[in-house]
Amino acid sequence: MSISLKQRSEDSRPRERLLRNGAASLSTAELLAILIGSGTTQKDAVQLMGEVLEYCDNDLTQLGRITYEELTAFKGIGEAKAITVLAALEFARRRMYARPTKKREFRNSGELYDFFRPLMCDKDHEVFWVLLLNNRLQYLDDRCLSQGDVKGTVIEPRMVFNYVVTKQAVAFAVAHNHPSGSPKPSREDDNLTKRLASVAKELGVRFVDHIIVCEGESNYYSFADQGKI
Repeated sequence: MSISLKQRSEDSRPRERLLRNGAASLSTAELLAILIGSGTTQKDAVQLMGEVLEYCDNDLTQLGRITYEELTAFKGIGEAKAITVLAALEFARRRMYARPTKKREFRNSGELYDFFRPLMCDKDHEVFWVLLLNNRLQYLDDRCLSQGDVKGTVIEPRMVFNYVVTKQAVAFAVAHNHPSGSPKPSREDDNLTKRLASVAKELGVRFVDHIIVCEGESNYYSFADQGKI
């Protein structure tokens, strides 16, 4: 018999505490424990999910990358529980990068970073994203134009401007991630930004910014903020 959450004292049962105090009052381990329901004969669900979090260094970004094989390696987590956890993580990921439903405005690099980060935060390879805007710098559309590897991704200005022209956008911003964790632009990043700025000027399209996204809160580089656009 596995240890059920019901065997905890009433004050320490995650479900009851959630109903009484709200979901925000629960620890991450307790929220995950509600998903799997029970643990093993030695530990309950909260303790079991606490072990999973320790395996991920208590880092939610690492948890978001956990695999089925890694989860089922824990005694007490079988196929059904692993699938439940993976489904919840994917739901959270989709919630983060849900597309704007209203005319969201982008007035500075921080707001652009907030938009791009969820699209890239769990990637172990480079991706290149384009955000299209109207003349009030409001959201029109976005698309990933290229995916590469840890070392980089290949992107050409024509790929960006084919998309811009097709969607009849008057402004745009681009972003890519650095899985290495350093937001410092490479020589290739600088060259690409210069080329995009040059073509945008010729076409009469506003190039708002190029953001380099890295792991960690507010860990990014803005070419516009640095006066390079």
